[in-house]
Amino acid sequence: MYSHFDAITWVTPFGLMFVAAILVSWFLARRNATSIGVDGSHIDLLLPVSVIVGVAGAVFISRLMPMDSMIAGEAMQADVRVRLFSMLGCAAVAVFIYSRIARLSFRRVLDVLALPTIAGLMIHRVGCFLAGCCWGDLVSSEPVTRFAAQVQTLPFLGGLTNGVSFPPGSLAFEQHVAMGLMGPGAPTSLPVYPVQLVESALLLVVLLALSHIPWRHLPAGLLTVLVICAYATLRFFLEYLRADGPVVLGNLTITQLQCLLLIFSATLLPGLVRQARSAPDKTA
Repeated sequence: MYSHFDAITWVTPFGLMFVAAILVSWFLARRNATSIGVDGSHIDLLLPVSVIVGVAGAVFISRLMPMDSMIAGEAMQADVRVRLFSMLGCAAVAVFIYSRIARLSFRRVLDVLALPTIAGLMIHRVGCFLAGCCWGDLVSSEPVTRFAAQVQTLPFLGGLTNGVSFPPGSLAFEQHVAMGLMGPGAPTSLPVYPVQLVESALLLVVLLALSHIPWRHLPAGLLTVLVICAYATLRFFLEYLRADGPVVLGNLTITQLQCLLLIFSATLLPGLVRQARSAPDKTA
C-alpha cells in the first residue's frame, strides 16, 4: 500500500473500499465476540484503536526503512509505503495491551478478529486495484533486462492473460517509465497481472474454508495460527506476480521473507505455550 496522491481528494474509490473493509470487519468481529460471551462494546473500541495504531505504526516503521520504498531500483522511489505486515503487527500490540487492560484472553480476542481481518483485506484488495497500488508483474514473455526478478518473475505465464493497464500517474505507469520500458507520453502502462483481484478471490476461498472450523470449541489462538499460516503461504506465492517489492535476497522480496518468518513463528508458538504451561513452578 502506498501514500500516493497528486492532489487532495477527500472521497476516492480506494478510501471508500478501505472504509467498507473496516465496517465489514467490525460487523463480523462484533458477531464473533457476542457469540463467545464477550461484550460487543469491546470491539467497538478495540477495532478503531487498533486500525489507528496499526496505520500510524506502519508509517513510522516505513520512515525508519527508507530502502523499503524502492519499487524500481534506484530509478524510482515512493515517499511512504504502509506495509501490511507492519500494520498488522502494530495493531496486534494494541490488541494485546487492550486485552490486558480489559482482562480478556489475548489469544481468544485474536481468534475473534482473525477471520474478520481476512474479510476486510479481501475488500481492501479491490480498493488497491482501483487505486493502482500493489500492482502485478508485466504480462509479457519478452525478457526484461533490468529488474527482471522484480517485474517479470515468471515470464512463461505471459500468454495466459491479456492483463490490465493503468493510466498515466499511476505507480505502475511511473515504474515502467522509470525503467525505460516505455516513454512518458504513453497512453497507459504496460499490461500487468491483476494480482490484487486474484488475491481478493483467493482470500474469499480462505474465508469460506476456515469459517467452517469450530474455533469456539478449540484451544484459544488456534484459529489465528491457521489464518496466519494460510495468508502467509498465499501471499508468499502471490509475491512472484507482484512488481512493487524490491528483491532483497536471492529471488525473494522483503514480504516473502516476512511470510516465511510468520509461518515459522505461528507454527512454533503453540508448542512454546504448552511447554511453558507444563513447566514446573520453580519460584515456590
